[in-house]
Amino acid sequence: MHIARLYTCLSGFTEPGESLEEAVRRETWEETGIEVGEVVYHSSQPWPVAPNSIPCQLMVGFFAYAKSLEITVDKTELEDAQWYSREDVRKALTFAKYKQAQRTAAEKVEQMCKGLEKNQSLASDLNVESADEQHAPIVFPGPFAIAHHLISSWVFSDQNVVNGVECNSKQPIRSMTNS
Repeated sequence: MHIARLYTCLSGFTEPGESLEEAVRRETWEETGIEVGEVVYHSSQPWPVAPNSIPCQLMVGFFAYAKSLEITVDKTELEDAQWYSREDVRKALTFAKYKQAQRTAAEKVEQMCKGLEKNQSLASDLNVESADEQHAPIVFPGPFAIAHHLISSWVFSDQNVVNGVECNSKQPIRSMTNS
């Protein structure tokens, strides 16, 4: 489905015998011609709607660090690929009309999930109304998608903010692991 000005994270599937990190590097190269070095795990999420009526997929999000910057778009995979500054993305994520469109999309995803629970059709409409062009030159997937959380995490990594909401803590945001 085409949504005007929607930019998201690159994505793909693993090949047999391929690690997740290898898949990130390969998919990035295939879709954009960008060579990737370090690949760092961010998070995962179940995705309740898959192609061909498969009931669920596991989406795994990574940050990938580019070793090259020139983009060569594979037009069979993508319509476009761009580099955006952190500030441009931050501005786009804070437009009121964009936030309303994301709430609408999240409600539609919730309806789709309820349909799965009741064994209803997966063909629900997920047409995200994009924000007014003069106000939001780019839009992103909403909080129902791991791409939103990857983008938000990157955008606000230089601030004391989580998913666009200022934190009360004065400590930097860090990931915690059990030792």
